Amino acid sequence: MKKIFSTTILFALIHFAKSQEVLREPVSGLPYRVKIYDNIQGSAFLFDDWKPSIITDKSGTVYLNVLVKFDAFANQFFYLKGDTTYEFITNVDVVELFPLRGDTSTKMVFKKGFNTGEKIQKEKFVQVLTEGKITSIKYIHKTQQDITQYNTPGTIKVFNDNMIYVFIKDGNIISQRPSPKLLQEILKDKWSIVDAYMKQNALNPKSEDDCVKAINYYNSL
Repeated sequence: MKKIFSTTILFALIHFAKSQEVLREPVSGLPYRVKIYDNIQGSAFLFDDWKPSIITDKSGTVYLNVLVKFDAFANQFFYLKGDTTYEFITNVDVVELFPLRGDTSTKMVFKKGFNTGEKIQKEKFVQVLTEGKITSIKYIHKTQQDITQYNTPGTIKVFNDNMIYVFIKDGNIISQRPSPKLLQEILKDKWSIVDAYMKQNALNPKSEDDCVKAINYYNSL
């Protein structure tokens, strides 16, 4: 059975802590601080404000009510204690993030352990959209780009949003955005049933949310 700890206990039980002072880097004793990206327009974070989350570490221990941010450029989560930002010293495997406080329907689940190609490797956090007969993941990442602006000399750096969708079924990997053709292909063994469900519920196969609903329905059959 998973152990569940409050946020307060989380800060007292971080792996590799060497002394009674918690939230300290084990060698220098200095707090970790979030990297600052100077001279780049836009944000490296998925959300600029802190979001509540549930954290599960590699040993299966669960920590509740942890305020986190996700740096989508570095593919790294940070957490907040007091007014200071810290990196996780413990090995975090799962982050259940709640973009809207009090609304569990908006939960986003991020996991490590997927290895589907050059960009998505097992040490990367990806958003898990569905799990079961068909597992669907979304790799959310930001890149830097040099652009020119009218009446501005030289170039400026900006953050760009990028997403890669991957669908895994029977060991086969399909990397493609949600579409009618994709759904028909991966759900073909039960397509008539799922198609009827989609029509009954007015689901749009090009919509990520509706695509997820269709695959979850398929997984339940």
